[in-house]
Amino acid sequence: MFAVADDGTITVLSDSARELIGLDGDVEGRRVDDLDLDPAIRGLLTDDAEIRDHVVVLGDRVLVVNRNPVLERGRRVASVTTLRDRTELLALQSELSARQSITNTLRAQTHEFHNQLHTISGLVQLGEYDEVSRLIGTLSRRRAEISDAVTAHVEDPAVAALLIAKTSLAAERGVDLRLSGDSDLPRLDPESSTDVGTVLGNLVDNAVDASVSVGGTSVEVTLHLDEATVRLGVADTGPGVPPDRVGEIFRRGWSSKASTVEGRGVGLALVQVVCERRGGGVTVRAGETGGAVFEAVLKGVQSGVEQGAEAR
Repeated sequence: MFAVADDGTITVLSDSARELIGLDGDVEGRRVDDLDLDPAIRGLLTDDAEIRDHVVVLGDRVLVVNRNPVLERGRRVASVTTLRDRTELLALQSELSARQSITNTLRAQTHEFHNQLHTISGLVQLGEYDEVSRLIGTLSRRRAEISDAVTAHVEDPAVAALLIAKTSLAAERGVDLRLSGDSDLPRLDPESSTDVGTVLGNLVDNAVDASVSVGGTSVEVTLHLDEATVRLGVADTGPGVPPDRVGEIFRRGWSSKASTVEGRGVGLALVQVVCERRGGGVTVRAGETGGAVFEAVLKGVQSGVEQGAEAR
């Protein structure tokens, strides 16, 4: 916990807060501007605005910041800022997000398979065996086309599998999920693959939800690895992001959707934290023909060892 007077002087600093931000020595009585603090932390401590669950990446830690004003006779005289370490919670949240995405995808595929089996069953009962053969051929061909379209540009198995599954899930909701023709992503090291999957999965889910909300029918994904940096883009055909809300959308709790039992606006905040932990970030802009375009950058990515290379 930090307590800062209205003139910027620190009046109280707890031991846990001192450890989280890496301060040594006596700091009570000193001004925030005079301390060797990370610019993000200094800005939060000196700002006048009230803060609710603001996520800050500090080194290898993920901190959640809240700040409240202290009023005396209606006049602001100080502020109290609390820092919570959520590094381990982030890792768990990322894993849960991935599992939830897989669960939703499997549910959609099960529904799709049931519809196809019911169609085949009806054709068999009608004795339309030639139609059964044609239907099975069409379904097999469509699955092969989706798989080939992804694996031609994405060599990483986990990311490719995620895209293939998300394509089926999007199609179930009437959205055509496409991978741009210039995308190129090699096999990644396991940690990088997990982070890219987390970011991609959440951005695609957000894009599909946004598109469906206004009758949009397409989402396009771009993926590139350039000198140990993954650049990822997701363009939707949704309502777009109002210019005055761009600064808020990555804050935990912001969402254009109604509240659910899982919480509101967690996905985009998680995307921001994962990107920032890798020295990158995520931005959003208006699409050229409407909708929104999210662009994420993840640095320090390594290409994984190719299959069979270990044996050489």
